[in-house]
Parts: sequence; C-alpha cells; structure tokens
Amino acid sequence: MRIATWNINGIRARRDALLAWINEKQPDILVLEELKAQEENIPETLLALPGYNKYWNGSTFRKGYSGVGVFLKEGYGIDCRLEIPDFDRENRTVAVHYLNLTVIGTYVPRGDGEAHYAVKLSYLADLSAYIRGLLHQGRQVIHAGDINVAHTDLDVHHSQNKPGAVGLRVEERAAIDRHLAIGLHDIMRERFPDKKDLFTWWPYWKGARERNLGWRIDCFYLSDELVRDVREVIIDHDEKSSDHAPVILELEYSIDGK
Repeated sequence: MRIATWNINGIRARRDALLAWINEKQPDILVLEELKAQEENIPETLLALPGYNKYWNGSTFRKGYSGVGVFLKEGYGIDCRLEIPDFDRENRTVAVHYLNLTVIGTYVPRGDGEAHYAVKLSYLADLSAYIRGLLHQGRQVIHAGDINVAHTDLDVHHSQNKPGAVGLRVEERAAIDRHLAIGLHDIMRERFPDKKDLFTWWPYWKGARERNLGWRIDCFYLSDELVRDVREVIIDHDEKSSDHAPVILELEYSIDGK
C-alpha cells in the first residue's frame, strides 16, 4: 500500500501538477491539505478522476482557506465511512474509516497571533483525544498531514531555529510529545533518528528550497501494529509545485484485511 500526504497549497492552482503526480506515483491513498476550495470549486478533472473515491472537507469556514481531502483507490474500502470530527471548526480534518483502519488527514493551524495560537493548541489537544478514543476501540490509525510544528531542533534548519517562533514553541512541542504518548509513532523520525535536513516545507525566501533551509512539518503518525509493516518512508523532493513536498509511505498492509 502506497500512502502519501501533501499540502497542495491550493488545489486549483496545482491542478495539473497534482494530476501528473497521481498518474506517476499511483498512490493507493492520498491525503491533501490546504485545498483552499469548497468541494464545488475543485476542478472537475479532479472530482471526476477515474480510479479513486474522494472524500472532502472543503473550505466552507472561510472562502479560500484550509480544506482537506482524501483520495482512496477504488477497490479499497467500498464501505468506507467519512467522518468530520466534532472538534473541527475550520475544515482542517477528515477521517475515513474502513474495517479496523482509520486514515486521518489534518491541516493543523499555523497559529499566528495570540488568538489563533490558542486555537492551534486546542486543536492539537482535541485531535489527540479523538485518536486516543479510536485506539481504545482497537482501531489502527494512520494520521497524516501538515502538523505545523517542528517537533525538535533536528526538524528545523538552524538558520530558522529562533526561540519563541511559532511552530517551535515549548507548548507546541509538548503537544506533539503528548500526541506520540497516546500510542503513535513518528515513522520518519523513528526510521532516521539522527538524520538532519529531512525537511518538507521551505519559506519563499530566495534560494531557501535550493539550499534546503526548511522545516519538517509534514508527518505520518502510525499506531503500534502498523509500524512493523513499514517498508519505507520518503520525501519526494522532485515535486516542487507547492511550498511543501509530498511525503510517501509504503506499507506491507492490506486494507481489506486479507
């Protein structure tokens, strides 16, 4: 099973690049963040893309703001159930349930400004509580998305590691500590515990991406039983149409339980 997460930074602006990428990579599951579009405004070529069922939480909170979605290859999970958790207020969360597996896509708030920083911390707490409930039900969970927190100093280039910067604060990092403590695994960091420069997002500064002056904020968190099934997890540095790179996870796991 090939699963990908990608902050597309505007699905209409990235339509052609997204179609080409899906055609090349053929993901079984694709989680998209920051759609910046309501469902009815998503390009028809994507809505009608053959071979996939689509699940959307479009930008109804504010036009051109947030929005997440999941592409699930046909043949997997005919009886999938879409859920938008109750705590979601800004079209930032989508959960797809099938058998004992739940795939959750999230676009965590950036948290700029005091009020929205509080929203971010509340969102992270609610998200962890929601996933804890799923784990207690015995479900396996794949949580993927733009987390908007560089969990440790290793996850941000030293040139941008500024004390007090949003995305690096003690409270945010502690929230990710608690997220992992409920029984999730940051699979990229577990696979490469000491590796630097595993960045997935870069600022728009001139040369920042070329020099890899970035942050690792796009992540896969897996429940215990899925960890043993991981074949590889990689960052697709060749795709550069968004300010985020796609992250691809390959599992020796059958979604149909066979």
